[in-house]
Amino acid sequence: MPKPFDASTKFLVELYPEDWLRFLKQPIGPTELVEADLSTVTAAGDRILRVNTVPPYAMHMEFQAGPDPELEERTWEYNVLYTRRLKIPVLSTLILLRSFTKQHALTGRFQVRGVVGESIHEFHYNILRVWETPPEVFLEGGIGLLPLATVAKVSRTELPMIVEAVNERLDRERKPSEAELLRTATYVLMGLKHPKHLVEKLMSRNVLELSSTYQGLIQEGLDRGLRQGLEQGLEQGLEQGAAREARSIILRQGRKRFGPPAPETVAILEAISSREALERLSERLLDVETWSELLAE
Repeated sequence: MPKPFDASTKFLVELYPEDWLRFLKQPIGPTELVEADLSTVTAAGDRILRVNTVPPYAMHMEFQAGPDPELEERTWEYNVLYTRRLKIPVLSTLILLRSFTKQHALTGRFQVRGVVGESIHEFHYNILRVWETPPEVFLEGGIGLLPLATVAKVSRTELPMIVEAVNERLDRERKPSEAELLRTATYVLMGLKHPKHLVEKLMSRNVLELSSTYQGLIQEGLDRGLRQGLEQGLEQGLEQGAAREARSIILRQGRKRFGPPAPETVAILEAISSREALERLSERLLDVETWSELLAE
């Protein structure tokens, strides 16, 4: 399920791609955001930039704010799938927005070994631990990374000064409409690390939580989640409908060949939810003589 910070990070990467490439020490060139539309995976947290340098490459950024036992494996999977899809090298970076359990186990290398210990796959990725990074790195860097200063290596006593520095730079360098978007991203990201009452106090620019910008970011995440849910629901509905039809065919044809089924036979068929399994049974109808033989598969 997409989270509010997904929309914020997407906004920051999409509007300021060169800031991120420069920060990650990668070649700069014309960029385009690659939509995460891989049919085999859900890539809500992914940001993929195609960088049209010579030769071209892609930058895959995975933003993470909590524990995920499959994080390395999923990052490796995305990297392979996007490498195949784009036909160019794909560099992966995990951007850890806050500390969480077992995050220190992430080493930048993921290996798959065979039964005798031989290396079958070895995948290398980069890691950025935002909370270990001095805030000055973000305060003095590209504007697209400025919101991260508030969740960097900052204590609560230092946070008011950091927020003031963020606001000062936004007022100085950006138009009000763009500054509001960046403040909203700052507000959302701050909530990952700092108490809500403190965030609202420090970002008290007319109750930012209720601003149309913030609500728009939240709605984008909700819409994406709803869209995925509807797609999954449609797929499940089609699967269930096909299973019902296959079950109906078995009962209808079986009655003609074997006579009325016993209640326990009907119960067994009702308990089979797999369309593939029911279709296999329907194909066996002409090869067996009784209900018992049919269900003995």
